[in-house]
Amino acid sequence: MNEFKSKALRRPIALADTAAGTIRRAIIEGEFALGDPLPETLLSKKLGISKTPIREALSLLKKEGLVVSISQRGSFVFTLTIDCIHQLCAYRYAIETLAIDMALAHAEDQLISDLGQVCENMEQAHSEGDFHAYLELDSAFHDAFFANSGNGYLKASYQAISSKIATIRTHLSRGHSRTDLSLKEHLKIYEHLRSGNVRSACSILKKQIFRGHEVYPELIPAADAGAH
Repeated sequence: MNEFKSKALRRPIALADTAAGTIRRAIIEGEFALGDPLPETLLSKKLGISKTPIREALSLLKKEGLVVSISQRGSFVFTLTIDCIHQLCAYRYAIETLAIDMALAHAEDQLISDLGQVCENMEQAHSEGDFHAYLELDSAFHDAFFANSGNGYLKASYQAISSKIATIRTHLSRGHSRTDLSLKEHLKIYEHLRSGNVRSACSILKKQIFRGHEVYPELIPAADAGAH
């Protein structure tokens, strides 16, 4: 083997990763509206760090699709057109149903156990009115399909869009009545999968996912205009 002469790589700057995590959570939890500007000066002041790690953090979030940059204007929280929402819903339904099939074949008992525990925690969070905890558990419910699928590529494909999905879920779930319906649907999906009725579970999952396409214009009327 020839001598390897390349220079040592720079270590990732932990401060940028930490800043990215803080900004990511703020976006997912709805502290920023879709399409909101993300000025480096403001973020630098809020987080108490220089603009350099902020700039690097925004670059990381851009790769995740949570942030977009517009020439001469700066960085913004992503928005989606109605057509893009429909495409995202279709893609999500396709890979989630595939993940369910693979998880049932690969680790059925573990999947059912995981979903049962998540549902129990969802009921508690809902009864306590803990909105953010409920939404994190909502994400965990769907994550369980992929975690038990036994397929790392499928899991990675979902992780690539999971932050964007979690952000949209926050904006679409405002209001107790919406989480009421969400909880009922998750419990039904769990019960159907536990009893082996996969078709019914996937039917409810489809309604749940595509409801986002139906109510997105109502909740975020400006999203379809000038989306980026």
